[in-house]
Amino acid sequence: MNPGDDQQGFSMLEVLVSMAVLLLAVSGITGLLIHNGRTNRSQQIAAEVQANARACMTVIMQKLRTAGWDPGNAAISTLTLDPDDEDANDADGVAEIVIYADYDANGTTDGADEEVTIRHVGDRIEWKTSSAGAFAIVAVNITNDADDDGTVEPLFVADSITNPTRLTVQVTARSAELDPRTGDFRRWTLTSDVALRSAL
Repeated sequence: MNPGDDQQGFSMLEVLVSMAVLLLAVSGITGLLIHNGRTNRSQQIAAEVQANARACMTVIMQKLRTAGWDPGNAAISTLTLDPDDEDANDADGVAEIVIYADYDANGTTDGADEEVTIRHVGDRIEWKTSSAGAFAIVAVNITNDADDDGTVEPLFVADSITNPTRLTVQVTARSAELDPRTGDFRRWTLTSDVALRSAL
């Protein structure tokens, strides 16, 4: 290299301007990625809550549609509804329903899965498939507080307590974590009606 050659590098100003432009670009891309990540997680949470509510409702409705199945005409009960709203004699304080079906056509409901108890306890739905069985968890994060006012709406509402012919089921699922976009829990409520096979 000859000492007379004019060699120039970047000036300090050019380097600072380039770094500032690069920093702005990286900041914009980072902000976009964070926003997209939150949006994606929010959509995943919404899908999980909806799937949880639908799965819970499907299990309950399958059992309710067979309530009162009585191929031998043995006059079995359809269901027993225990709303536990103002029952002073109720020790557990839990709303539950017992569904009867005579699948083996022997005139009783003491066979496997012929007497199913479903109940809402805290934030979960539990059931047991015989009168002597233990409760198993069907679904979690089921709060049944659709409007987030702290009041739990009933899981089962019958058109009559003594002689129901229709039953409305309401399931409200809540996300296990806060939505990153809103900072609140996501909720999803499903309601379904079922006509019972026969009166109690």
